[in-house]
Amino acid sequence: MSEEKIEKDAIKEAEGGKGLSIFERYLTVWVALCIVLGIVLSQAIPGISEAIDSWKVGEISVPIGICLFLMMYPAMLNLQASELRKLKRDPKPIILTLVSNWLIAPLVGLVMARIFLQGYEQLIVAIILLSSSPCTAMVLVWGWMARGNQEQNVINTSLNTITIIFFYAALVGFLTGIQNIPIDWILLLVAAGVFIEAP
Repeated sequence: MSEEKIEKDAIKEAEGGKGLSIFERYLTVWVALCIVLGIVLSQAIPGISEAIDSWKVGEISVPIGICLFLMMYPAMLNLQASELRKLKRDPKPIILTLVSNWLIAPLVGLVMARIFLQGYEQLIVAIILLSSSPCTAMVLVWGWMARGNQEQNVINTSLNTITIIFFYAALVGFLTGIQNIPIDWILLLVAAGVFIEAP
């Protein structure tokens, strides 16, 4: 038996016998294919983006809502409130996670937007929306792939999931405000409720 095979078996055993599925292993390929498919469809069927964008309830896009729900729901299933009791045992990684998610990442996004996107309000808002959102489910996947501490990853994911519910809308509103970009607070809160809290 080769050394590589022994190592793979040891990793599977350490993780409860679970390896990456074919879908997970080739996730980058699937993302690339979806991007190519989107570009091809937009060129082959003129007006498809406008047609999809027209499916709204108020200002909330139904297709985006469905896709985000399907993306967020598995992350919410990983929420384990009992794991948060372990925070006091080793608070340093949690403090680092909170500082990184709610201070460093949003500020880096804001600085990048100010440097590269002056005059493009929609793109600035997109950067603010992305940089203000801490990662949830993918933390577990990346931690598994790095053979990291999965218990700590579950704690971090649970904390991210809880804090995003309470802090996300306020942070987005604050960052768009200091950029002098008007934002509809009612729509922001409704969108946060639909895309984050509902799952």
